[in-house]
Amino acid sequence: MTTRCAARPEAVLFDCDGTLLLTADIHYEGMAAACAAQGCVMPRAWYMNVTGLGRKDTFAHFAAEFDLALDHPRLVADSIANTAAIADRTRINPAVAAFAQNLAGMLPIAVVTNSEAIIAHAFLRAANLHDLFNAIVTVEDAAHPKPDPALYLAAAARLDVAIGKCVVLEDSVQGLAAAKAAGANCVDVRTQTWKNEIGCLFK
Repeated sequence: MTTRCAARPEAVLFDCDGTLLLTADIHYEGMAAACAAQGCVMPRAWYMNVTGLGRKDTFAHFAAEFDLALDHPRLVADSIANTAAIADRTRINPAVAAFAQNLAGMLPIAVVTNSEAIIAHAFLRAANLHDLFNAIVTVEDAAHPKPDPALYLAAAARLDVAIGKCVVLEDSVQGLAAAKAAGANCVDVRTQTWKNEIGCLFK
């Protein structure tokens, strides 16, 4: 995404899954097991193409694409329980986690995630990052998940910083769209230049 060397940000908002933490396989295992309990298979390659979506949207897309009649409330509940049960497998994304650790206490930082609170808090505790953040904003904290901007707007409000003075670190099309729609500067951590972009903002 386009991030200008402009005023130093007053807050940093971190996406969780895929940005701060490497949790795609944990989420997939939890969702796949929930699907298997209803007699269907969620292909891993299919899931990896939609990792930026919230859980309900993921299951809705899955059912529609594969023409499946599924019990969606049960899928959601089972997959949350399955995922939380294996949260101890969480791994950090080293460069992003180090950046968060360096910022902690210097300016407000928050996690903003499409994951449910029980999962986000379990992941962050397993990674020993939980207490770094001034706020942890989860899918329950706004009416709509990413790519809607509501979660990022909620996070900025929680930190009492204007969204235009925040920089967002993201790794998905949906997350970057949410940050851009909210009015934040955003950095795609999948690019080779993301550290330079961050360095430009914090020089």
